[in-house]
Amino acid sequence: MQQRVNLVPLKEAWLPVVAEIAALSFPDPWSENLFRQTMDCCYNRIWCAVDGETVCGYVVVSHTGDAVNLDDIAVHPNYRHRGIGRMLLQWAHQQFPEQEFWLEVRESNAVAIALYQSEGYQQVGFRKRYYHNPEEGAVLMTREANDLC
Repeated sequence: MQQRVNLVPLKEAWLPVVAEIAALSFPDPWSENLFRQTMDCCYNRIWCAVDGETVCGYVVVSHTGDAVNLDDIAVHPNYRHRGIGRMLLQWAHQQFPEQEFWLEVRESNAVAIALYQSEGYQQVGFRKRYYHNPEEGAVLMTREANDLC
């Protein structure tokens, strides 16, 4: 069953919760300070999936020139497998329909890679030893503008 959530811009009061979701999701999570710095930059957008009063996921993008980089996306473990990650990804695409999207993803993250592929992303490269803790490569993926819109 897909969770009913609202997608809204990140509020400063939610920074600790978003950082906690990151810590529960990644071995090398963004800090609360990094989310704050990102939120304050005019080239970045952070949207949250909110269920009632509970922040259950987020997506971070940076928009520079003619492309958008998907910088970070995560869903709280208690809310996974409900379509929220896909909803956040599609929301980001809808905000920049004429833009190409880029991302890097851990080579071991088969679930995320499958999600991205189902949303029109294709692998265009590989970066050895891109991630640390643990060290592993990154799959570089892109999605052309207006794919699947």
